[in-house]
Amino acid sequence: MTAARYDDAWDCSPSGSTGGRPPPAGGPCAGALPNVVVIGAMKCGTSALHRYLDRHPQIAMSAPKELNFFFGPDARRHDRAPPGHEDGRHGPVAWAGGNWHRGPAWYARHFPAGVPVRGESSPGYTSPSHPGVARRMAALIPDTRLVYLVRDPVERAISQYRHHRRDGTETRTLEQALLDPDSQYVSRGRYHERVAAFLAHFGRERITIVSTEELLTERRTTLRSIARFVGVDEGLWSGDLERRCHVSWVQGPRPSRRLVDRLAEGLADDAERLRQLAGREFPAWSV
Repeated sequence: MTAARYDDAWDCSPSGSTGGRPPPAGGPCAGALPNVVVIGAMKCGTSALHRYLDRHPQIAMSAPKELNFFFGPDARRHDRAPPGHEDGRHGPVAWAGGNWHRGPAWYARHFPAGVPVRGESSPGYTSPSHPGVARRMAALIPDTRLVYLVRDPVERAISQYRHHRRDGTETRTLEQALLDPDSQYVSRGRYHERVAAFLAHFGRERITIVSTEELLTERRTTLRSIARFVGVDEGLWSGDLERRCHVSWVQGPRPSRRLVDRLAEGLADDAERLRQLAGREFPAWSV
């Protein structure tokens, strides 16, 4: 595990400015900083997981869900990125610029200090567009625990494509879009590649990998496992916790067998490394 390096203090007052530097850990605003972060992945059900976690009486998840604190302001700002290349559809400043420049006092205001576990969920943290997130996160909240939600990477790519088709930001066919080597449709599903920096900064013991398929079919077991990982009472189960959160998968064109095979071939090496890391087979996946 590589320790984060930082040399300059960061003012944690409400008007404090970072100057673009990472802050010292354990500073005056550390008491209300999060100790669990859902780091992705996009189109894997992080919204549902965020709501599930927030239902636990010992966990308070942020509102809004995606604080996007650990990237920007160095990221390129844009009003509209090419389809499949943007970092999300939550507003050009929040996604393209991030909120790092706002400082840790701004970040801490989203979490109640009196709750044992405080968290947020920003799938953009594992975006290939933001390579410095893990380093910044390790500098400010080195003891946090990370939850990485993954999904069949072929299905994830298709879901993102449908999302952009629905919003009118993608005009290409499914095959044209997913086979574009410059788009992020497929690269976002290279989960092991995306989590590598977090492994380097936090170590394996502070990261749990959860699949969307497990959350859907084995919800109680999966949530109890996450509860143990983040350090809350897994026995505090209620009907409200068990009630399924609505997850809306956008409908659209299905891929040909040929396309699925091509995508699976390109993702197979990363999927195998993820299986070894997670110690699970993910049998429902097409890769």
